[in-house]
Amino acid sequence: MDHQRRAAPFSRRQFLSGAATLAGAALLAACGSGTGETGGAATTAPKPAGTTAPAAGSAAAPTTAAAAGTAAPDLTIVSGKFNVWFSANWNTVTDEAVGNTFVDWGKQNNINVEWQSIPGSPIILQKEAAAVAAGQPPELDNNNMTYWYTQGEMGDLGATVNKFKAMAGGMFPIGISSLTAPDGTIIATPYAIDVWPAHWRTDLIGAKTGGRFFNSYDEVISLGPSIQQLPKNYVYAMALGHEGDHVNNLCTIMWAYGGRINDEKGVPDITNPANKVAIQTVVNMWKAKLIPPETFAQTVTSWNNETYQKSRGLMAVNPATIMGWLLVNDKELGNNTGLATPPKGPAGGFAEGAALGFGYFKKAKLVDRTVSALDYFMQPPNLLKISKAVEGRFVPVYQDHATGDFWEKSKFAELKNIATVGRVRNWPAPTQPWLSDVTDAKYVLSDMMNKVINQNMAIEDAQAAAQKDMMDSYNKFVKK
Repeated sequence: MDHQRRAAPFSRRQFLSGAATLAGAALLAACGSGTGETGGAATTAPKPAGTTAPAAGSAAAPTTAAAAGTAAPDLTIVSGKFNVWFSANWNTVTDEAVGNTFVDWGKQNNINVEWQSIPGSPIILQKEAAAVAAGQPPELDNNNMTYWYTQGEMGDLGATVNKFKAMAGGMFPIGISSLTAPDGTIIATPYAIDVWPAHWRTDLIGAKTGGRFFNSYDEVISLGPSIQQLPKNYVYAMALGHEGDHVNNLCTIMWAYGGRINDEKGVPDITNPANKVAIQTVVNMWKAKLIPPETFAQTVTSWNNETYQKSRGLMAVNPATIMGWLLVNDKELGNNTGLATPPKGPAGGFAEGAALGFGYFKKAKLVDRTVSALDYFMQPPNLLKISKAVEGRFVPVYQDHATGDFWEKSKFAELKNIATVGRVRNWPAPTQPWLSDVTDAKYVLSDMMNKVINQNMAIEDAQAAAQKDMMDSYNKFVKK
């Protein structure tokens, strides 16, 4: 069924009561999931990315495909169990490695652990909001932690992180900095560094570039038309729809042109003049038909994964969930996939990096057991086992675990480089609490691009409208 996306800013009370149904059953069903039994704990595992091909003829303007008759996933915790929620890795091997580490801890402590691998934003935000509103949040969660901490729902894990940060060669600095709230509190325990490289077809793009990735966005535009075969495939599976990945894809190109989404103090700055040039570059790629036309219709973050994995996109900027899926499910395409920092602009080439980590909800029923669970989970041998489950899915948080030829001489060395120099999405400020509202509730930047590309609005006017919407979100979190 069709639905109306919420565009106006809303209060925390409205957010908590309404986010669970924010996008409707069609949006929820689009991320289909299955259930299984693992180690005595019930699990929710997503379909592997790539099982459903995007519709080649989808409309360019934001729409949602009908999903009548498809049941929405459960939005509650399992009563009486220690609940662990985390964003899906899009391969069951890594999901099980993470979840079953907590199961092992539970067995040693006579605690029944249930873990859920949840298929991407905005479903996680909806589940969290519904659980918090009901007074039954999970014990541990790895999403939207800055938001929930600033609302008083998540706690301080500085003591736990300080206990482990020097082990196994020490943690990558971004592992801690990206999980630090604006007030300086460490709000989660990092277990991996999630980086956003460009996945690219070494066989097809490399045939035109002499075996290397695109040097710049200008080169993407100049060479792209001679590489793709319309309508079979497009050069860049760029996310521009009502789903969370679009914010990274736009930040990445804005950084390349000297832009940003906020200033050093965390105040929205989408009207920054450098962003105009970046937006125009996206328009130029669109006009050159380098971006699949269905991008604006997408409502789940797996779209660019699937588009690349089905060879409809020849390049995608995304966490290594794409590569992790290929390593398990399509080794041939994995062998023809390179990893690189995204293309350069006048300011250089930049990539996003941030830690995956678990925070705890203070009102969870078994909150008194969370520190014990994290103490077990963070032991270096346990995290090494997780990172090696599908090596290359993410960068290990402990630097000694990212040594050797695999991390220093193979194509995966680029992931380690991004873990060292990558930027958080709110660069040049630390992670901000208003970002979840902009990214997964209001889709401000997606709407800005839709106004420019599909409604022919002047870039400056679309920037001004986006700035207003972002300031509405920002102002909800400003201390009065």
